Amino acid sequence: MISKIKFIIAESFRGFFYAWTPALLSCITIGISLFVITISFFSYFLFITYTDTVTKDYELNVFFNESTSLENAEKSFNEILSLPSIKNGEFINKKKSAKKFKTYFSSNIEDLLGENPLPYSAEFNISQNNRNLDSLLIISENLKKINTVDIVKYDQEILIRFENIINKLMTTFSIIGIAIVVISIILVSNTTRLMIHSKKESINILSLLGATNLFIRVPFLIEGIIQGLFGASMSIVSLYFLKILLEYIFVPLVLVNDYNFQLIILLNLGLGVIFGLIGSKRAVSKYLS
Repeated sequence: MISKIKFIIAESFRGFFYAWTPALLSCITIGISLFVITISFFSYFLFITYTDTVTKDYELNVFFNESTSLENAEKSFNEILSLPSIKNGEFINKKKSAKKFKTYFSSNIEDLLGENPLPYSAEFNISQNNRNLDSLLIISENLKKINTVDIVKYDQEILIRFENIINKLMTTFSIIGIAIVVISIILVSNTTRLMIHSKKESINILSLLGATNLFIRVPFLIEGIIQGLFGASMSIVSLYFLKILLEYIFVPLVLVNDYNFQLIILLNLGLGVIFGLIGSKRAVSKYLS
C-alpha cells in the first residue's frame, strides 16, 4: 500500500516537471485568475465598508407636518425608532432646528421671521441589513404613510452613483475572472492531456499488469492539484506584496489585517485545488476512458 502511494506521488511530480513549460503556463494562468477573483471579492466588501462614511451611515431625514404637536411628533419618532430596519435616531425639536438653521445660514431664524416656523424632524440611521437603495426606497415609502410625516429625505443620488459603480466594477471583474478561470482550466486540461499521450506506453503496461483505472488516473489528478497549488502560491505572494504596498501608501485609510489575509490564503489554496482538479479531471475523463 505504501509503495503504491509512493509510486503515485512520484509519478505526479515526475509528470509535472517533465512537461514544465505548459505546466508553468497553467500555474501562472491559475495564479492570475485567483488574483483577479480575490481582488474583486475583497474590493467589493472594502468599497461597501467605506461608502458608509460617505453616505452618512445611510441617514434618513424625516420632517413632520407643521400642524403636528410635540407630543404626536415624539410619539411618531418612537414608533419609527422601534422598526427593525432602523438602527438609531435623534429627535430634533424646534430649538435644535433653530440651531441647525443658524449653523447653515449664519442667521437666527427668530430674528429674521419673529418666530420659529421650522417643523419637528428626526434623523434615523438605517440598520446594516437594509443599507441598499431598494431597502431605502421601501422604508421611505412606508414612513410617508404615517399621518404625521410630511417629507422623507436621503442621499438618493449619492447612493445611486455608488450602486452603479459597484455593479459596474463587479460585472467587469466577474467577466474577466470567469474568462481567466475558463482559460486556466483549459490549460491544465491540455497539460494533463500531453502527459497522458507521453505516457501511453506506461499506461498500457500498467493496464496489462492489472492496475485499476483509478490507480492510473490518480497521478494525473494529483498533477492538476499541484498546478493549482503552485498557481495559488503565486497569487498569494502577489497579494502579499500588494497588501504591503497598500498599507505603505494608504495607512491608516486602508489596512488589510492579518485575519483577512489568512482568509485570502485559504480562499486561494481552496480555489487553486478546485481549478487544478477540474482541469485534470476533464482531460482524464476524456482521454483515459
